[in-house]
Amino acid sequence: MNLKEYIAWSKTIDDYKEGEKLANINAWGFKKLENVTIPKIKIENFAKGNEGYSSIRYSVLTDWAKATWPDLKFIDAKIQVQKSGEVCHPHLDFLSLYLEDVCMAHPGLLKLKHSLDAPALDIWRMFIAVEDQVLGQRFVINDKDWAWKKGDCMRLNNWQALHWTTNTSNKMRTIIKVTGVKF
Repeated sequence: MNLKEYIAWSKTIDDYKEGEKLANINAWGFKKLENVTIPKIKIENFAKGNEGYSSIRYSVLTDWAKATWPDLKFIDAKIQVQKSGEVCHPHLDFLSLYLEDVCMAHPGLLKLKHSLDAPALDIWRMFIAVEDQVLGQRFVINDKDWAWKKGDCMRLNNWQALHWTTNTSNKMRTIIKVTGVKF
């Protein structure tokens, strides 16, 4: 299928129901990247989501991400806050809305051949730890736990790696999620 067909298809499925069927647990799950300096942002007024965490976007966060990864285009950055007792169930990130925005700016991309095994675009979805991990906070990718310290950064294989998070600690887990395209 091409990217246009993929976007249409991915809008019709549930990331959580279909993710477990379509995931490839033998594919690489995540790659640790260099540690980064976390921007100073007062985290407040985040919106509760229905995915097991709350989130908020700040322009200063997007500016920081653009400066930190200047080779990435179409940067989307947000802070995810997972409160005690919250769970984000196993899923894949199909990125239909993100890809739609990218393709609106570059319509020619819609014709590119795309699949979960051979994506049309080199998407970088990264997670950056705002604070040290505490007992009870988990981020699991293809059955492997990511252990983190403040500033640790990893790239997720969003197309194939089944991932989920949970927080059974008594402390909120705060993480930055950055998505971009490398052309």
